[in-house]
Amino acid sequence: MAIGYAMAALSMPGCRTVTRYATPVAVPGDEIVVAGQRFHTGTRVVTWLDPNGYNAYAGFPPLRLRQSALPPAQRTAIERKGWDLPSLQGVVDQFVLHYDACGISKLCFDVLRSRELSVHFLLDIDGTVYQTLDLQERALHATTSNDRSIGIEIANIGAYPPDAAQPLDEWYQRKPDSSTELTIPARFTDPRLLTPNFHGRPARPSPVSGVVQDQRLVQYDFTPEQYAALAKLTAALCRVFPKIRADYPHAFFSDEPVTRKLGDRRLARYRGILGHDHIQENKVDPGPAFDWRRFRSAVRQELH
Repeated sequence: MAIGYAMAALSMPGCRTVTRYATPVAVPGDEIVVAGQRFHTGTRVVTWLDPNGYNAYAGFPPLRLRQSALPPAQRTAIERKGWDLPSLQGVVDQFVLHYDACGISKLCFDVLRSRELSVHFLLDIDGTVYQTLDLQERALHATTSNDRSIGIEIANIGAYPPDAAQPLDEWYQRKPDSSTELTIPARFTDPRLLTPNFHGRPARPSPVSGVVQDQRLVQYDFTPEQYAALAKLTAALCRVFPKIRADYPHAFFSDEPVTRKLGDRRLARYRGILGHDHIQENKVDPGPAFDWRRFRSAVRQELH
């Protein structure tokens, strides 16, 4: 928890107003860690340094050098001292969105560790953001974009062909009022949600159908809590890393989202927010249910 201080203003006869500092009070932690520095986001963040955090440093060392093409002198300095913020800002220009296909962040983190993979952020169904690594680290999440990107795994069981969508029936229950409730299967006895008695609902009550990488897929939307937290986190990243534009890959003359891998030349030039599907042909996340227009609008509103 970050610590704030309650202030009391006291007026005394014949004296000017005096501000006194009272007892420290706990305030919700909302800071991300970038090259050892902390930056506010406006949404709940749990880092690997916190008691309830997920620590991707434990077990195996992450790769620190983000870019093999760095000039020799800069490579040597980073190997010796680590990244400073200006150097990191010169390299990081992409924010990659994934769905985790696990449904909850606890399971996602366990799966990543078992596969010796890593990602900077996890976003749970209740909107809690977990930072697992300092953003100076080269996390292993998006192949060719690892050197230049920040990655986030958003808790969602994923997208499936219509004839193989049984996992959706296990995780989502239709209610008599035509709403849909996100229901964690009973086999996950300790999902580690930080919000007590959280009852999640997808932002849209019905499955969303769409084509990604030329495949017809169905998927339930992310929760409103996830969209709200993701917008605030993304806006913070855009402020810290000016090369990350608040935009997604879309058609040249419209805002229709691209739903396939970008061409190699376009991907090499691209600076902004993108999905895993824009980087690899064998990936479809964040899936057809992710509402790119809603997300971009919320990010830009946060920035202005």
